[in-house]
Amino acid sequence: MIKNFLELNNDEKILALEFIKENENTDLSLSQIEKELTDKICNYSEGILFYFDENEVVGKVAVILEVVDKLETIYINKVVCPNYNKKILRELINNSLVFANKYNAKKVLLGIRSDNLLKLAQDIGLKRSYSSFNMVLSNREKVNDVLDKIRLSKENIEEYVDVYNKSFMDMPHGTYIEIEEAKSYLKNKNDNEDYFIVLDKGESIGFLNTIIKDKKAFFDIGLIKEYRGKGYGKKILETAIQFLNEKQVEEICLTVIEKNSIAYEMYKKRGFKVYNKLSDWIELM
Repeated sequence: MIKNFLELNNDEKILALEFIKENENTDLSLSQIEKELTDKICNYSEGILFYFDENEVVGKVAVILEVVDKLETIYINKVVCPNYNKKILRELINNSLVFANKYNAKKVLLGIRSDNLLKLAQDIGLKRSYSSFNMVLSNREKVNDVLDKIRLSKENIEEYVDVYNKSFMDMPHGTYIEIEEAKSYLKNKNDNEDYFIVLDKGESIGFLNTIIKDKKAFFDIGLIKEYRGKGYGKKILETAIQFLNEKQVEEICLTVIEKNSIAYEMYKKRGFKVYNKLSDWIELM
């Protein structure tokens, strides 16, 4: 039987939380795990599905519903199937696809972070569409011009949200943010996080976000559609690199979707090299 987290009784919830703790390699407490499950990403746990077999949890999946209203896309990830059972995986996926009809999604993407689980998915007839990778920069010398940037602030928060959404909503694995999320960036910001609007001659053309942990930096960049294909991609990339050089980090890293071939090739030409496959993706719809 498959139930979402909202449908579980107290005993079942404990079993579900213990299953996550055991199988997802987390140091979080059960209460912390429950708090994560009940945020808006999966519509306050409606999209967290558990497979029960005789009062034992044997599988789990997360259905991301946060962007379906605006992007008509559902993401399925955090798939756990420790016994690598075809029937369990197939039923978890089929139950996840019910949300596509409920929320009128036009696209459903399944993300898998285990080669064994990918093989199981292939055994039930699914085909890998593309992968996502972590990349690290090998050449940190300046090779392109940089752009101006201004930090996210209370005064420009609406502009930041507008620029971010125009830059990211139409991309592979697109997403968007609400004003409340940007406010939380400001409220919870620390010295290891930065959020910028990127400008050219005073015009807002994109965004740059960075996060540093243990001297290792990751960044996101994006350009508004009308500024793509005009050389700004290389410049905004250089802007990120040189900003992080100034921070004296040991590594400059990013995550890229293989399907975003223009960005992927640009990163490789600039000197980024793949050091880790983050996940494989299967287009279900």
